[in-house]
Amino acid sequence: MRFPQSVFITGNMPFAQSELSRCLTAMTGAELRPEGYPFTVTAGHGRGEGYRVSVTGRHTDIQGESPRAAVYGVYALLERLGAQFLAEDCEILPSVTEWKPMSFSSRPDFAYRDLYWRGALNGRFALQCGLNSARAEISPEMGGKISFYRYSHTFEELVPPEKWFDAHPEYFSLVNGRRQREHSQLCLTNPDVLEICIEGVRRWMREHPECRIFSVAQNDWYGYCECQRCQAVDQREESHAGTMLTFVNAVADAVREEFPENRIHTFAYLYTRKAPRYLRPRENVIVRLCSIECCQSHPMAVCRQAIGGIDVENNAADGFALSGQAFTDDLADWAKIAPHLYLWDYTTNFSNYLQPFPNWHVMGENLRLFRRLGVEGVLEQGNYSPGKTSAFAPLRIYLLSRLLWNADADTDGLIRSFVRGYYGPEAEPGVLQCLSLMENAASQTHMGIYDMPDAAYLDEGLIEQADGCLADALSRTADPLRRERLERERPQPWEAMPDIGLYMDQIISYMPRQLIHYGESEALTSAMVNNYIKDGMLPRAEGKRYSRTHLAYLTAICALKQVLSVRDASLLIQAGTEGKD
Repeated sequence: MRFPQSVFITGNMPFAQSELSRCLTAMTGAELRPEGYPFTVTAGHGRGEGYRVSVTGRHTDIQGESPRAAVYGVYALLERLGAQFLAEDCEILPSVTEWKPMSFSSRPDFAYRDLYWRGALNGRFALQCGLNSARAEISPEMGGKISFYRYSHTFEELVPPEKWFDAHPEYFSLVNGRRQREHSQLCLTNPDVLEICIEGVRRWMREHPECRIFSVAQNDWYGYCECQRCQAVDQREESHAGTMLTFVNAVADAVREEFPENRIHTFAYLYTRKAPRYLRPRENVIVRLCSIECCQSHPMAVCRQAIGGIDVENNAADGFALSGQAFTDDLADWAKIAPHLYLWDYTTNFSNYLQPFPNWHVMGENLRLFRRLGVEGVLEQGNYSPGKTSAFAPLRIYLLSRLLWNADADTDGLIRSFVRGYYGPEAEPGVLQCLSLMENAASQTHMGIYDMPDAAYLDEGLIEQADGCLADALSRTADPLRRERLERERPQPWEAMPDIGLYMDQIISYMPRQLIHYGESEALTSAMVNNYIKDGMLPRAEGKRYSRTHLAYLTAICALKQVLSVRDASLLIQAGTEGKD
């Protein structure tokens, strides 16, 4: 049927109505008039996220179980009409003249869907992706989000060593016979520590009524307490999760009466990953299992290889080895006992954000495993640095967000749709071939989140072949914006950099080609270049001109700044130029 020339949008969710109006008028040219074809957007008052959409010749009705669900329903209808929300910098609203009656409904596979990727934190785009990420910029007016308070490591905040250690070293973990001030955990069987944490959590809850989940979780390193009381609990439970869960349950019990709607969140991570033998989490406790050790090039359900010797602070680990207690064993054990089980999964290379991490089809396999075992919520951690760039980051964000809503979604279809819309139909064959080459290579070995550039799946011949595919895609692409997107994925090699002296303004305009994707306030400036020279990170200009060497240095500096402080990046570059390891 012909799309109406005028529409009238009513309802009780203003943001959803404004988005429907914005997109519909752009796609159809329809005018907004009181006598126009009626659209009604109705948001329920619950917390559910399911929606239902009905389109007839007389009326379109969009109903959501909650305000946020109504927004999801609006974007779902727009996608049925041909809209594509591919990335925060790519919204495609095609011209529409015809539509047809339809009725559909949907609800997500996971109640909590979080992409901890910088490119997924924009509030509007997060909602277009069907996310409710805790760190996304989704205001209450936009439907709100899952509200954590400190959803990560909190022991050091709850019991700060600088406040308590000198007078009470017994509050902190005993390791090799000594209480630890630095890189410590807490002594979880000390009753005073428990009371301090309970009061701290109560204070958080009173000061932050907008939040419903509060984190009581180990610090981001090892160092569990080895005192006799802690050892007795852990030995009985056959896991260091014994002391952790005993402690967290006690905090949850203490706050339940005053805050019956709130939940306590904790980790099953590193040394606490294994489920306890006898203990069970309280009903108001969320356990979040972390997959940091897992092979990322094969589905977790079939691969028992794991990295060891993890050094989180330095983004390093030992190689792979067969694990006697595989991650999936621990996942299944926690699934049997935890009333609310979440996952913290890892979806990029944390040693080298710009390094290929080709496991497109594995992500869906893992999410289907999580769903099958009853996992309620999943956080997919990626590159959250201000630079945003990772190898094919926009594709990964798009793919993960769709799979978090529906783990059965067609991965190949999603990839094709994204590549065609984001890079263009001319580039599609080359980009798809590049993705396939990289993923096939990774599937022949094990891939971890701290792999170095000399990993087996990144041999020079393969990289040249994959880059050739992107070069071919680029040669077929005329659109400037699509060319820029392709250029992000293939920095200029040394021999292709200009071998003539460039002035400062030419340097500034050249650098965005080097895979460094700046945010609006992060672009390289002449002042920054001058500061790098002053700090000894960059050689001085030759006269007023900058050479190929300067471009290589700036490429390294801009890449390192995404993961290191300027000081640490300077030390690393200096060590490299001096030939140090």
